[in-house]
Order: sequence, then structure tokens, then C-alpha cells
Amino acid sequence: MGLLDKLGIGGGPQARVARLQKKATEKYGPPENRQGAIEELGALKSDAAVEALLMRFTIRIDPGITDDEEKARVRALIVEAGATALPAVKRFILGRDEISWPLRALADLLPEQEVVKFLVELSNKCAAEYSRVPEKKVLLLHALAEHRSKEIAPAVLPFLEDMDDEVQIAAAEVIARQQDPVGREPLIRHFLKAHQESNARVREALAGILADSPWDVKGYTPKVEAALPPSYKVDSKGRVVRKA
Repeated sequence: MGLLDKLGIGGGPQARVARLQKKATEKYGPPENRQGAIEELGALKSDAAVEALLMRFTIRIDPGITDDEEKARVRALIVEAGATALPAVKRFILGRDEISWPLRALADLLPEQEVVKFLVELSNKCAAEYSRVPEKKVLLLHALAEHRSKEIAPAVLPFLEDMDDEVQIAAAEVIARQQDPVGREPLIRHFLKAHQESNARVREALAGILADSPWDVKGYTPKVEAALPPSYKVDSKGRVVRKA
């Protein structure tokens, strides 16, 4: 690619995509200009065009209903590109923070087993990384919560040790939904840790998650009883329940 193409002022296909991307991500001005550029990019069905379309997910415009409609249209166009879109979508999810809509596109592009495999790989990468934007981890965990697989709970366990409360709570929800025995003791221990550290928000959330889970707390009953918020108790079967 020549310098002029990189700047979006040349005459080649790369320059055309660059110009369309600039229009598609313009927050101000007539919305029809942005929407027209989105449609042109969608018609190209190339890797570069999909990359440009994905950048529309990085901005938010007013009013919100128009923003949502445009993003839904971008998602549809990416899905229409089929297998051509997959590499760009995966790169974007791996490298960017604005992954809510791209994750939805990925779910439309791949069978569930392949989606889970990618999400688990992403979990292994994200869990080991410090991030100033915990929202990405939360979005990833919410996506995992929609699936059931024996690979999910082990991949999510490290998120319980994240510095952010929202990440810890989202991880606990995923672990409980999997109903995988591997998650039972870590979830109970993390509830007790939240109590010991006086983290009322995580303690309250995990009490509710334990109450909704299929697990008992046998082996930890006295400690759990002492740590439970006032609106919970341990019943005769050793399960956390909400008080009537």
C-alpha cells in the first residue's frame, strides 16, 4: 500500500476503504452519510472492509436508538460476509475493548462449540492480564454464561481473583451456571474470603449465587453461617437459602 492509500487519499481499494471507514465512524454530520458508508463497506465483503465496519463499534452517537440501529446493521453486514469476516472479528475481540457487538457477530458466524473454544482461549489470555478496562472481562464472562461446557469453569476460576468486584461477581455467576463440581469449593472459599476482607458487595452477591446454585456448603457450614448476610441462612440440607 502506498503512502497516499494509507492516508485515505489515494485511488486504490485500500484508500476507498479508509475513506469509507472515516465516514462510517463520523459522529457528527448527517447520519445518512455514515449509514451510506456502512452499506458500501458491507457490499465489499473483504477483510479490510470488515475491519473498517468493526470500528463503528468503537464510537457512540446520539440519539441512542440510532446508534443501536446502526450497530445492528453493521453486525448484520459482518455476518453476511461469512467466513471472510472471521479473522477480522477475532482480531478485533482479542485486541479491542468494545467487544459486546463483535461477540454477538461471532456467535452468528460460528457453531456454538467453536464459539466456546474461542471464548475459553480469550479467557485464558484475559485472566492473566491487568486491565484498566474491566468491562471487557465482564462482557466476556457474560458471553460465557450463555454456554455450558466442561472447559468453561476451569477457565473462569482465575477471574475470581481479579481486582474488580464486577469481574469477580460475573465469574462467580458463570461458575455457578456451569454446575460443574470443580467450581463448588472455589466459590464457597471466595465467599468466605469476601467476608474476611469486609467486601460487602461481593459477599452479598455470592450469597445470592450460592442460594441459586445446586450446591450445598457441607464442610464449610459453620464458617458460611457466620459469614452470611442477615437475609440468608443454611438449611437442614446444608444449602444456602433466602429467609422467608
